[in-house]
Amino acid sequence: METEAKQSLPLSSEQMAQWENDGYLLLKDVVPMAEINGVRDRFNHVVDGIIQQLKEQDIVEEDGAELPFETRYWKVAGEHANRFGRSWRGQIATSEIFDLHYAGPLVDAIAQLTGTDVIGHPVFNARPKLPGQQLTVVPWHQDSGYFGTVSEQSLIPTAWIPLVPVDETNGCLQVVAGSHKLGVVNHHTENREGKFLEVLDSLVDEEKIVTCQMDIGDALVFNNLTLHRSLPHTTSEIIRWAIDIRYLRDGDHPGSIYWKDPDFKWVIRSQTESVTTLEQWLKMW
Repeated sequence: METEAKQSLPLSSEQMAQWENDGYLLLKDVVPMAEINGVRDRFNHVVDGIIQQLKEQDIVEEDGAELPFETRYWKVAGEHANRFGRSWRGQIATSEIFDLHYAGPLVDAIAQLTGTDVIGHPVFNARPKLPGQQLTVVPWHQDSGYFGTVSEQSLIPTAWIPLVPVDETNGCLQVVAGSHKLGVVNHHTENREGKFLEVLDSLVDEEKIVTCQMDIGDALVFNNLTLHRSLPHTTSEIIRWAIDIRYLRDGDHPGSIYWKDPDFKWVIRSQTESVTTLEQWLKMW
């Protein structure tokens, strides 16, 4: 089921068939390093602010400025990292994240999967998963569980993008192939530290679980109805940095978690409408 070859666009007929049958695609080398580095720089800026706050409160003494992006936040903040949450959407609504949504090869793929203009969705998340951290272990769920009222026919593809290599030891994602065909299922709040939404274990076909090992530049694209989860981070000192972004098939219901201005439409690529500018997008935040 895994797509291992370097990605060439447009998507092949085999990939389109896999999307329809399995509800996900693992696309190789579709996010340019310029966009990856921009997101890493933005995350570094947030980490700078967190560490400065910890220093001002005399919680830590050193800022770890000499440490690499992959380890600094964990080595300096350590057990205090949980205070700053599991996602930093408000802190990263910046030009770097805007640019990531426009990454050419990825947008090419999204356009083919939706068959419409490419429309951006406001839900995106910074995902630093620290070694041994329970807060960021995400259970089986559908993204539609978080969107509020949304039609089963709506297509809101997620692109999950790692900023470091990921595998089953440091918190990569797993998907249940074909689970999007279940339609919208009931979710409940887990009783673990993260308080994420989760589905009943009985909905997960263990024979169809796919573990998605990925490299920098790859994107795991999946249907908003596809069951997926992230594994625990059990090894190494490397933070599993990742970001997930979303698109909307033009004309579909986006869910109740959407722009406060119902008339705003984030146009990323279109043959008939003007593409949204950074200035227009920033006003929405």
